[in-house]
Amino acid sequence: MTNKKRIAAVVMSVLCAAAFTAGCGKVNVGYVDQNRVQNEAPQIKESIQDMQNKMAEVQKEAEQKFQEAGAGGASDEEMQKLQQQMQMKAAGVQQQYATQIKAKVDAAMDDIVKEKKLDTVVNSNGKDGVVVSGGVDITDDVIQKLQ
Repeated sequence: MTNKKRIAAVVMSVLCAAAFTAGCGKVNVGYVDQNRVQNEAPQIKESIQDMQNKMAEVQKEAEQKFQEAGAGGASDEEMQKLQQQMQMKAAGVQQQYATQIKAKVDAAMDDIVKEKKLDTVVNSNGKDGVVVSGGVDITDDVIQKLQ
């Protein structure tokens, strides 16, 4: 065996040993029911209500523009283009609020992860969740942070 192969074998042995011992430590897992957070956290409920109000405005604007375009004798192509523009506007509103909501929930969870010294948090939506046994339920903590 050449020196390069011996060195490679030693390095591989050390890496395997490190991986093995790292895997033996205790992992602190938290879980959160995202559905409960969405339905119960005041900040999230407020953001959802704001989004619904904005979407209603976009819908009203779209209806008005379609009426004006129809009365103005717009072609099918122009109507289709208008429809696409309004769909893009609605999608933009939804994306904006989804990003805002995610940022709020992520910030609250990050604080709780640090406080409780958790290694990871998984989604556990009630009875369909991924946590079968063990773990720390942080759902109430997240909701409390989002008051």
